Amino acid sequence: MNLGKILSIISQNNINPDDVFALVERIQNLDLQDEYNLRKVIRDASKLANKKLTKMQEDELVNRILTEGISEEIFNLF
Repeated sequence: MNLGKILSIISQNNINPDDVFALVERIQNLDLQDEYNLRKVIRDASKLANKKLTKMQEDELVNRILTEGISEEIFNLF
């Protein structure tokens, strides 16, 4: 994952870096292959970015992450 891309997204969306670090700390020990945990992380991240996701968008993200993993393309979906 390109750290520069992540930092760019954080700055472009006026996201508090401390909130991002807090989210990272919370998810470090989560099983992200568990759909419930993954959905919680997606919802929390979308709140940080102040981006509303529809149920269909959330389902697509969950499906892609579970089948393909996380890639840079995931940031371009919505």
